[in-house]
Amino acid sequence: MILKYKYHCDSGLLEAYRSYTLAQNNSLSDTIIITSTATDAERYSYCLEFICYNSKSIPKAQYISPILAYSDGISFVIPNDLTQFRGHVDMQLTGYDPDDNSIVFKSIAKNCKAFDVEGSLGVLEKDLNETPNVFTEVMKQLAELKKVRQDIIDEALRSFSQQMLEAISAYKWCNVRFVDRGELIEEKHYIQGSKIVAPQYVLPEGCVLVEGWYSPDKEGIWDFDDDKVQDDMTLYLNYMSEGMVIENGKITNKGNYNNIYCPEYYGGHKVAAIDNISVGRSAVFYLGNNMDDISYLLAKEGVEGIYMPSDNKAIISRKGALYINDGDVISLAYVPHIKDEYFAMMEGCEALYYSVISKKCNLKRLVLAQSLRYVAEYAISDTDLKTLTLPRFVETVEDHAVFNNKNLTEIYLEGDASEGLTDMSFVCLDYQGNVTYRPTLYVKAQYYDKYKQRGLAYDIKVWGEEYFDGKYVAKGA
Repeated sequence: MILKYKYHCDSGLLEAYRSYTLAQNNSLSDTIIITSTATDAERYSYCLEFICYNSKSIPKAQYISPILAYSDGISFVIPNDLTQFRGHVDMQLTGYDPDDNSIVFKSIAKNCKAFDVEGSLGVLEKDLNETPNVFTEVMKQLAELKKVRQDIIDEALRSFSQQMLEAISAYKWCNVRFVDRGELIEEKHYIQGSKIVAPQYVLPEGCVLVEGWYSPDKEGIWDFDDDKVQDDMTLYLNYMSEGMVIENGKITNKGNYNNIYCPEYYGGHKVAAIDNISVGRSAVFYLGNNMDDISYLLAKEGVEGIYMPSDNKAIISRKGALYINDGDVISLAYVPHIKDEYFAMMEGCEALYYSVISKKCNLKRLVLAQSLRYVAEYAISDTDLKTLTLPRFVETVEDHAVFNNKNLTEIYLEGDASEGLTDMSFVCLDYQGNVTYRPTLYVKAQYYDKYKQRGLAYDIKVWGEEYFDGKYVAKGA
């Protein structure tokens, strides 16, 4: 039998075309057909909720249909669950938005009688005077109710996920990094062609913001009101020390503080040079990636450190010293004014530049990197060193590489550098260029013959020989 109903979208009423009566435990193919007065009825998903009552109008069971579609109406085959009890069955219609599974509408009350159920010859119902526990019967249906609702949620999530993937794949997403001196402040993804939003930040003490955020790709300041992201990019927080004076991209006054922060961009120019500024007795400079001329700073005794942004791969700063990375070799290029009489090179450094550790009159202890291979002329000069150890991988020490260190009397060579030395590698000269003295070279026993065969003009001794001679002196001597 076909049971016909109509849903009136304007009033919310679900109306039966006539009264229907089904046989108890009916296993025939009875079908409910519901039509709607809504013109967009096919756009929604539907489900039907049923409450089964016995002949004394006591609720016996609850049932919810699976998700139903609208195609010339809603069609639902009545299961045996709805005809177990002699009495009647109420029905409510619910409409869902298929995009997010939200409820859009329901028929206005759950008292729309769908059909009556009458006993059949094959059914013996219990005595009507035995009133059942209504809550127990309802709880029996709760598990099924949860399962049906979970099915609705799962199907909605699958549909939503697929729609999201299709929507996302239609756009190009751009990675935007917000950076301060090479340190990441925030990283976000934006759709290509959209505007971006700057993150919160805190400036160092004594600094002022200069126009906003610098874009290396744009070679200018990013305009958050008008500029739109087109590709992956990095923006640098652009600020400087209070009182700093910059003219045409060149810093001419450091400002009011000894910790000096230089911007990437100022007044329409990249900030690329420092010229003829007064440093004072103690100053630490924090430069930008656009800075390419710092020769003036390298000669100033009052500079106690120079720092490049940490993401600069070509110029690496460690503890105020600068290292040049040309892709093949990392070389020490600058050592600041020595305050604590001690300096240690960064591991991984392989070369010392010309005159890099020069005129450091306070320097009493120098620790060279184990990776060091090459020492250029005048690399270590005019210090207060008394001893110096060259690591085992050192291959070449040029003429005057260790020069005029007037207190330096002992050089310790951990490896075989015999072919890379000359008579003038370690030397002190007077003003006329005459040799005043050479330090003693201490070499490992296994390399001693190689050094002696070179005929070098140094007093060469076996490293540790005096220790063993003293410890293992013959008995009775």
